[in-house]
Parts: sequence; C-alpha cells; structure tokens
Amino acid sequence: MNADPEGAGDTYSVLGVQRPAEIVNYQSTGDMPAVLAAALAAGVAVALGITLAASVRRRRRDLALLKTLGFTRRQLAVAVAWQATVAALVGIVVGVPAGTALGRWLWDLFARDIYAVPRPTVPVLEVLMVALATIVLANLVAAIPGRMAARTPTALVLRAE
Repeated sequence: MNADPEGAGDTYSVLGVQRPAEIVNYQSTGDMPAVLAAALAAGVAVALGITLAASVRRRRRDLALLKTLGFTRRQLAVAVAWQATVAALVGIVVGVPAGTALGRWLWDLFARDIYAVPRPTVPVLEVLMVALATIVLANLVAAIPGRMAARTPTALVLRAE
C-alpha cells in the first residue's frame, strides 16, 4: 500500500504472478525432460528386445516342438508378441499407479520446500497415450525375436535330442 502524495487516498498496484525462483529456473531446462524420457524408453526397448531374443534362444526346443504340432511361422511370431505384450501390461499395471503415487509425493515435498501450494494433477489422457504407446513399442520390439522364433529349424533342433 502506497500513500498518494497528492492526498487522494491510498493506491494499490496489481502485480503479475510471482513465482519462486525454483519454478522460474525449471523453465530453463527446455526439452531436457523429453530427451531423458526418450533415452529411458530406448533403453527399456533394447532391454525388452534382448530379453525376448534370449527367451527365443532358450526355448528353441519348445518352439520346434510347437512347429511339429502344427504351429505356423506366424503363430510362433504371435506367441513372442504376446510375451512382449504381457511384459508391457505388467509394467503398465504396476508402473502407472506407483509412478503416480511417487510423483505426487515428490511434488508435495518439492512444493512445500519452495513454499508453493502443492496441487499436483495427473494428465489422464497423456498417461493413457503413454500406456498405449508402450504396448505398441513392445510389439514392434517383438518383431525381430518373433522372426527368429519363426525361423527355428525344426529338424535340426529336435535331432539334437
């Protein structure tokens, strides 16, 4: 409140939104969170691909047996895709609630530390889009191990028994 020197009464000035320095500094991070998220997603995709490839190699005998029972190459590839889908679904079912709870808790800690009002929100549409993208990416990653499973040489694998 400032006193008017001409005696017309008290005057008030309206200030813009005042944000703590930590929030203003966060804006300077730019695209770094997106880059880190993309790197993490790439690492997870590579790990899933390696896991599926190792599973196909370890189960060569089982895959050859399925071929002799009548599985087509496409059905073997679909079996590997289902393995990837189940792994992605387990990750989604466990990760989304745990990530939401952990994110809310961490935001509450951060906001209280800078004396801001903690009002975390969960962007439901974005979370659903990430979950859908996870399933699609898992099935794309499963294409190469699925092709490896489809090319399992039945006679050579079973002859070794």
